[in-house]
Amino acid sequence: MAIVVITAPPVTEPVLLADAKAACRVDQSLEDGLITALITAARLRIETELGLCLIATGVSEWRDAWAPTHLRGGLTLARGPLIGVSAVAIADSWRNFHTLDPGYYAPLPGSWPPEVGATALAIIQPTARSAGLRIDYTAGFGTTADTVPQPLKQAILALVAWSYDHRDAPDPPLSAAGPWLDAWRRARL
Repeated sequence: MAIVVITAPPVTEPVLLADAKAACRVDQSLEDGLITALITAARLRIETELGLCLIATGVSEWRDAWAPTHLRGGLTLARGPLIGVSAVAIADSWRNFHTLDPGYYAPLPGSWPPEVGATALAIIQPTARSAGLRIDYTAGFGTTADTVPQPLKQAILALVAWSYDHRDAPDPPLSAAGPWLDAWRRARL
């Protein structure tokens, strides 16, 4: 099990306010604040559902140990696509984290699902009983909105339009954006 914390949120949203207003069929600026909030909520919903970061986002992920998730000995991270790993640290029994030399791990930038591969030296395990491995990384398609795939942008616009039209409903159903999201879902057994 991994604990995931966003340490540096994206600096921009993947869709423009003007595009969201067009999807909602709004031409005045009275509800710009609401529509901007709906864009952020739709992005967060999609990112959480799919394990993605659409725009470059700083992430810290804690795990109990270096437990390989595939035969090559690497770890599949919770959020992707992977841009880069800034640090991997292990905790001693006193919960003091010690940063590993980059030679102990091999990040695979651009990988989907996002992976940090092991080197022959990656056998050091934390001595803390839980959450003793911390991986700090950046995930996303890039730093600007034009790097986000168009189907994911369309999914955000669909959720924004549905939420705008159904303001009394608690959450928009992901089926409103289903056709655009299906290709990005991870297969699970």
